Amino acid sequence: MPIFTVHMMHPTESCPIYNNVTKKKLKSLSSKREEAALEHQINILTGVFSQLEHLIIYVLEAPSHKAVERYLRDVGFAFYNKIEIREVELIEDALKTL
Repeated sequence: MPIFTVHMMHPTESCPIYNNVTKKKLKSLSSKREEAALEHQINILTGVFSQLEHLIIYVLEAPSHKAVERYLRDVGFAFYNKIEIREVELIEDALKTL
């Protein structure tokens, strides 16, 4: 299955840590993460964030770019983040082609 990186950034004023409206909506939608992952055939490999930079990064497997978009919408990340989705390869696989 293809691997994707997802970079999400948001302004301080929409951060769920500081914005109660965003926090409430994100809590409601993010509770459906497992269900949405199954529905869209998403396998989260890892996720990290930098609080000071308001940056969230996911590495995941998905059948398509569109599946990633739908998953991010369904779990609440799309409504407050600027999102960049890139299909990537594992370094180990790329090195095999040298």
